[in-house]
Amino acid sequence: MNYEEAAAFWTEKDKHAVKMPETELRGAVESFIKARNTCALAVADGDFVRCTPLTYKYRAGKFVIFSEGGQKFRALKENKHAALAIYDEYKGPGSAKSLQVAGIATVIGADDPDYTERIESLGINAAHMTKLRLTLILITPTTLEYLDSTLKEQGYHPRQSLQIERHK
Repeated sequence: MNYEEAAAFWTEKDKHAVKMPETELRGAVESFIKARNTCALAVADGDFVRCTPLTYKYRAGKFVIFSEGGQKFRALKENKHAALAIYDEYKGPGSAKSLQVAGIATVIGADDPDYTERIESLGINAAHMTKLRLTLILITPTTLEYLDSTLKEQGYHPRQSLQIERHK
C-alpha cells in the first residue's frame, strides 16, 4: 500500500481545482453549519482515540458543545487538537455534503472561575448550565474542509477548504 500517494489524493486534486471566492465559501460553510446541530467529535492522545456524536451550537465562529463527561476528556486533558465532522446522509452520486473541521479545543468546567462569564458571552443561559454541571467544550476551527457535490453546478470544485487565521 502506498500510503503517501493515498494521503496526497485530495492535495493533488486541489492544486488544479476551481475555488470559490472566500466570502462566498464562508457564507456556504456557515449556512451548512447553522442548518445542522449534530457532529462527530474526534480526539486522541497517543494510542487512545475517541469519536463521540454530540450536538453543537455555532457561536462567534466557534463550535459550542456541552457534555456531562466521558472518555473524550481523557484525550482532551493532554491534547487540545480536535476534529469534528458534520454530514448529510449520502443518497447516491451528486448528494455528498459534509464538513470536516480541524481545530483547537478549550475545555471549561462548571468549577472553573470564568465558567459563567464564558457561557454568558456566548449568549447561553449560564444559570441553567451551572445547575446541570455540564462541561463546555469550545472548538475553535483552524481548517474547514467543505464538500458539496452541487458546487459543480456553479462551476466550482466540489471540495473547498478554508484556513482560519487566529489572532492572539
